[in-house]
Amino acid sequence: MTTLAARPSPPLIALSTDFIRAKEYFEAIVASSGDLICTTDVHGVVMYFSPGAEQMLGRRAQDVVGRPAYDFYEGGKQAARELMRLLRESPDGRARNHEMRLICADGAFKHVNLSASFLKDGRGRVIGTLGIAQDISARVELEARLREMTRTDDLTGIYNQRYFHDRLRVEAARALRQKRKLSMILFDLDGFKQVNDRLGHQQGDRILRAFAASLNDNIRREVDTAFRYGGDEFVVLLPETAGVGAVRVARRVAAAAKTTLSRDGVSTSWGVAELPRSGDVSALVRKADAAMFAMKSGRKGVRLRGTDLARAFAVAAKPAKI
Repeated sequence: MTTLAARPSPPLIALSTDFIRAKEYFEAIVASSGDLICTTDVHGVVMYFSPGAEQMLGRRAQDVVGRPAYDFYEGGKQAARELMRLLRESPDGRARNHEMRLICADGAFKHVNLSASFLKDGRGRVIGTLGIAQDISARVELEARLREMTRTDDLTGIYNQRYFHDRLRVEAARALRQKRKLSMILFDLDGFKQVNDRLGHQQGDRILRAFAASLNDNIRREVDTAFRYGGDEFVVLLPETAGVGAVRVARRVAAAAKTTLSRDGVSTSWGVAELPRSGDVSALVRKADAAMFAMKSGRKGVRLRGTDLARAFAVAAKPAKI
């Protein structure tokens, strides 16, 4: 019996088999990755959306493929243009560690660290882009909490003195640049030390928290900012507000806090100042401090800025302890 020798597979069949195995191997790697892997064509239209991408954004590939990638970027087309700028300006056509936010199916955002590159054909022509993104939302949220802790007063929950000085410089620079007003109110709780010594620190802490709450409830949350300056002193920064408006806010805060404070024998003194044209923030603080002590000592009609602030006091009614 004659045994026929095994004939070798034709080269084309062998190449096809190797290609299929490589493709399957690649698909297995991609499918097991929790990262977002996405490709687009030259027009920015999504061509591939990995299982990890589906899980990360809560979107099905079939609903994403065929749509512009910028549909899922916070910032939309502008964010896409910025990413393309990074790719074009990079010597190797890659963008590394680019942080951005992507839009989930439920409207929430995912903070991601994205690495992107151009896809090229055998002739070196760009045919699209490849993006691989890792979810860094937990890290970003932790960093935000840590930043908040460094600038927040532990007792009252409002901002602390350290952050006040940082914010004051920023707001003063903006006011000068935009030629807008910036005012400041300095509050002091009269009689607080005696109450704290008589009733104990727990009651003193309760009073401080109550006054901080009155501050937050009577200012513009998205514009004005309240701070615990130290001990029983508090500050409010009021961007785009002249002295007249700041006096009204101060009286509103003091009136709101009156019931809580008067029960314990505590009253409020306050002083208002407006940022001088020179932009001198030290002068702003000194003037507010001087006005507060003037009220504390019972003096009236303190002039901090020509006749403007004197007129403001007259408009809002003469200041007095409450």
